[in-house]
Amino acid sequence: MDKWMKNNNFNKILALALAIILWTIVHVDTAPTSQTTVNTESKTIENIKIDVKGFDEEKYVMSMDAESVRLEVRGKKSDLTFKFSDAYKVWVDLSNVQPGDTTIPLHYSLPSGVILEGTGITPNEVNVHVELRNTKAFPISVITKGEAAAGYLVGTPVVQPAGTAEVTMADSELSKVAKVQAVIQLNGESDSITENKLKLYAYDSSGNEIKDAVIEPSSVSVELPITLPSKILPLDISFTGQLPGSLALSGVTPEQDTVTVYGTEATLASLSSYEATLDLSTIDSAGTKQMKLELTTPKGTQKIEPGAVNVSVVTSEIAEKTIDSIPIKLEGVDKGLTAQITGPAGKAVTLTVSGAPNLLNQLNRDNISVVADVVGLGAGSHEVVLHVSLPRFISMSNASQRLTATVELLAEATPAVSGAIDKGGSVIAPTPEPSAEPASGQGSVTVPTQSSENTATTTPAPTDIPAENNGTTDVNGTGDSANGTGGT
Repeated sequence: MDKWMKNNNFNKILALALAIILWTIVHVDTAPTSQTTVNTESKTIENIKIDVKGFDEEKYVMSMDAESVRLEVRGKKSDLTFKFSDAYKVWVDLSNVQPGDTTIPLHYSLPSGVILEGTGITPNEVNVHVELRNTKAFPISVITKGEAAAGYLVGTPVVQPAGTAEVTMADSELSKVAKVQAVIQLNGESDSITENKLKLYAYDSSGNEIKDAVIEPSSVSVELPITLPSKILPLDISFTGQLPGSLALSGVTPEQDTVTVYGTEATLASLSSYEATLDLSTIDSAGTKQMKLELTTPKGTQKIEPGAVNVSVVTSEIAEKTIDSIPIKLEGVDKGLTAQITGPAGKAVTLTVSGAPNLLNQLNRDNISVVADVVGLGAGSHEVVLHVSLPRFISMSNASQRLTATVELLAEATPAVSGAIDKGGSVIAPTPEPSAEPASGQGSVTVPTQSSENTATTTPAPTDIPAENNGTTDVNGTGDSANGTGGT
């Protein structure tokens, strides 16, 4: 054997034989169709995506007239069958592209053993439009579509982050952007919407979405209040029960003077105030007492806020004061009549009233109104019951006292002005209600009057000394009393 290996001619022949064997192995499958008899077949591959390479997306924006291609290829059945479609690559190189329109050929790569045939790549080039990229800020807005639950109101959306969003796209398209907006779709909600993440969209002036806009931030968090209609009502306080006979109310001050009631608009329209009731029977000594009033929802409403209110109630030992020469005013004189008061003498009365000392100290005849109402009475002499208007928390000492005045009504040849008669017999206009005066040592505080015709009255604006005239008092004792008897 060594002899043959040392033979130079034998080595040459052996090398040639090996070369022929290797060439046959390599070329039996890879030779062109025209040069081999290996079994191959063709195949059409659709929708091969065109990749983009070398494009500066921060500086430019581009569009192509094709996004995918069709390939016609040939190869062994085993290669065509077992090669995945992602092994076929098609791309366009935009490394040197400039703004404008350019036609650029496509590049491709195929799996081993597969070649193009027929039309090859369709299309084999693309038209590319390139523009400079630009950015502009737009205010973020939120709108609602649909309806909340019947009777509920939709409030103003609260957006986070608030402010503006930046829209980036081609210059020619950016000029079409009119607004950046998110949409909340409602479907009968009765509760507020919180922490709702909404995507932002760019729209043109006609309300059409602009698809290619890049928006930053791309979404926002939105809270949308959904509530029943509400109405703010003044808080009035009436009283039940009685104070001990030796006490009188000096002041009633709630911690707030309004409440908020929720309900339908129709129900709220019928409400003008909210009345809470204070039980005076729980007070047994003079001084200041803090009382808590539970507030209930008015009929037909859904909710009231707050649900309770604290009230400061001040009581004092009861005192009395006599006021002289309080003038009587005439009201209600019909047309065609004149009127004059013929009794009592001086056309005035003297009243003894009771209440808290600090309120009595501020009281004078200007704070009291005594009225003789002759409405509906004809010509002749009439005894008319007097109506007395007193400040809040002040009452007549003698509730059973009956005060009257004698009024003479005379027919006139010509219509007379409805009003009172002065001492000379001339008709004068009705005297207006007396204005309240500041109390000495109390600052600028007015003393209101109250009606004794109502069995339950209400507080005015919170103050230690009430400041509002509340109507008239029948001197027969049917009205309020300062110590809580008879309805304060």
